[in-house]
Amino acid sequence: MVVLEAIGLASKEVFDYNRENFSFDNEQRLDMEKTRLAMQVERFSLFREDIEDLVNLTVSKMDMYHAVAALLLGSATTLYTEGRMHVPGNTPPWYIAIYFISIAGTFCYLLLA
Repeated sequence: MVVLEAIGLASKEVFDYNRENFSFDNEQRLDMEKTRLAMQVERFSLFREDIEDLVNLTVSKMDMYHAVAALLLGSATTLYTEGRMHVPGNTPPWYIAIYFISIAGTFCYLLLA
């Protein structure tokens, strides 16, 4: 009976030998894993923020291009409707045709831009 008691005490000592260190290491490992996951989430949110900034940059540039194109489109419309050729003398019809075709091409380009 004493032998069994000694074996029981010895097995308890063997079981408890490194239990405290194991529990501490396990807590540290879990904390490290939580921190790693939080950092990874923050990293990918920064990636999304960078992509959003690039898209917003493109959109703001396109807004500026559209404003300039609208102004030029207004000028082309004014030239096409009210523009007069101030060439002294008689202007040949082929020259007027080239002039209006050029303005019409400009209008189409700006309308598509």
